[in-house]
Amino acid sequence: MKSDRTQRGPKGFILLEPGNIMQILPEDNKSWLTLFYSLPEELVSKRPAYMNLPRCPFDVIRSDDYAELLNTDVFLELVWDCYAWSAWQCFEVPNKDGDYREIPGSFNSYSGDFPLWRLSYTIIPYIREKFEHIGLSFQSLFNMPRGMEVPFLTYQQFSNLIGSVVPMIVKEQNWQPIIDTIWATRDETDYVFRNSLVKKEFMRKWSHSRTSVGAMLSLDQLMEDTPDSITAESAPFEEEIIESQTFEAFVATLSERDQQILQFKSEGFTLKEIAAKVGYQNHSAVSKRIHHISEKYSEYRNQ
Repeated sequence: MKSDRTQRGPKGFILLEPGNIMQILPEDNKSWLTLFYSLPEELVSKRPAYMNLPRCPFDVIRSDDYAELLNTDVFLELVWDCYAWSAWQCFEVPNKDGDYREIPGSFNSYSGDFPLWRLSYTIIPYIREKFEHIGLSFQSLFNMPRGMEVPFLTYQQFSNLIGSVVPMIVKEQNWQPIIDTIWATRDETDYVFRNSLVKKEFMRKWSHSRTSVGAMLSLDQLMEDTPDSITAESAPFEEEIIESQTFEAFVATLSERDQQILQFKSEGFTLKEIAAKVGYQNHSAVSKRIHHISEKYSEYRNQ
């Protein structure tokens, strides 16, 4: 039988106890409880309502008494945002000396269209699957007797947990060469500005689309915007966050079509979609245009 290479995490949980069998489907928000109960109090408190979700999983799993808290997009956003942000801290990118380091800058300083930003969400179902093999399984939650509570992990314990799990997944899935390529071909449009209307609009669309487990991106989708040929001539960009006033002034000097290209890319359109919108025959032309814009921006900053 052909293996399912696109599977992201378990297909569901079959839970066993004397005289009873339960199944938790992957689209059920309860399937994310293993990740929720591993969050430290500092992160759960970001959504104060979820401090009221009992730390005893016995009734939470077996009943619908807490459906109002669980069956919401807010619950998914709490879990997914916390793990995406945490996974991001564990990704390593090459530096000029050939060694590796953490991604410079803040998680929120990068565009939602930046492939590594997307990867931080794509990895979450893999983390859930990994928990099944390191003693944090759904069955272990289910087996906890009535009245027994799951203690909060300390922030340091949680950091250590994610810091060990994420590198394992990256290694097992052989993602490091992909991460290296993404980092080597980044450009200015992968940065955003804190007050950018483009970023706010992207976050609105992203928050809407990510509320479905089926919306998690595959690696094929993730890499769709990667140019077919990677050359050493790709223009480097600054490690620090680009000042919004400088970039906005630069954008004003571009042609209308180049401005449209940057706008569409920031809004999450693929290179193929951008090509169709601005009148190019293929996505390679858009990729070359973005590279040209990147070079022009470097020159603009050095004036």
